[in-house]
Amino acid sequence: MNEELSELSYEEFVRARSLYWQKEAKGLANGMVLPENGGVPAADDSSSFMLYAPGPEGIFAIFEDADQAGWFYLYGAKQREIFKRAHIYDRSNVAVDEDVVDIGWAVDGSACGLAVWGEFRAFLGVSNDLEMRKPVMNAAEDGIPVKDWPAGFDRYLDTKIE
Repeated sequence: MNEELSELSYEEFVRARSLYWQKEAKGLANGMVLPENGGVPAADDSSSFMLYAPGPEGIFAIFEDADQAGWFYLYGAKQREIFKRAHIYDRSNVAVDEDVVDIGWAVDGSACGLAVWGEFRAFLGVSNDLEMRKPVMNAAEDGIPVKDWPAGFDRYLDTKIE
């Protein structure tokens, strides 16, 4: 991993996220509901948290509890661009705290996964079309079944991500 890109610049991520949501808003014909203000304004962290895990070549897996929802992003720090995103939950359905969310990477760095309450809820591929998610509706609900996990996540079988 490139040492200079092992830390995330929050300000650069916020800019990239805002640009991403602006582009998505232009294609809103698909009925997608966008987060207000592209998530959370850069200066307002009062009701949100963010976790990230560096991956290969300046790619970051980022989870953000922003506005009224939880979003999982694949972000390129070099490109300053959001590559993929997955909607994980709405706060109107479930309350999620930072200590029950975790991010894991495939052994080869080809994909990242997001776990909530020890259950994988999303996988995003770095250089492939992988985009898999099972939104959180309640704390007791199972996540993505192990048989459907992409290659490289077997190491998370022995211990639940917590």
